[in-house]
Amino acid sequence: MTQVRWWGTGTVALALLVLCSVPPLLDRALGSGGRRLAPGTVVSIGTAQNGVRPVTVTVLRAGWVLSEADTSLTSNAKLLSDDVVFNLSVVVPLSSLDARKLWDGLGRIVAAGGRARLATAPVPVITAHGMTGLTGRIIGRDRAGVAAVFATDTLGATVTAAGPPPAFREAAAEVEAMARTVTVTAP
Repeated sequence: MTQVRWWGTGTVALALLVLCSVPPLLDRALGSGGRRLAPGTVVSIGTAQNGVRPVTVTVLRAGWVLSEADTSLTSNAKLLSDDVVFNLSVVVPLSSLDARKLWDGLGRIVAAGGRARLATAPVPVITAHGMTGLTGRIIGRDRAGVAAVFATDTLGATVTAAGPPPAFREAAAEVEAMARTVTVTAP
């Protein structure tokens, strides 16, 4: 009769366990590679003209992280706070632009993701700088959030912020306040 030796299989299993469990633990311990933002930090996106980017948002409290891997300052910024994701994007239209057209287009983009959709009746919102836009809820089975759009004749900005319903409920007032800090300076 032959003797069965399991040490080779055990070593492979142990190596797989280490390879699968250590990287997520290191990621949590070392951070996700994002950059922590201090309260009052202004995040600017869009194509810079004379050293200034045309779309901005202001971070209102500590705890937000700029996801450097998911941000392209010429087009979008992704901010994270726990399980809530705040996206700010620049919209450069091919023809005239208004907030309603922008809302309808954003609705198609959100729905295409398959996890959520925009509520059908947006309401007007006014930023701290006097810009008028539209805002409404993002709804889904496992997502809750808010969206806002702002448009000038030649440039627009969209905000989407969402997360699991309990996490979003905690952050909702802050997220809505951040959305009201958006500025769009048309070229």
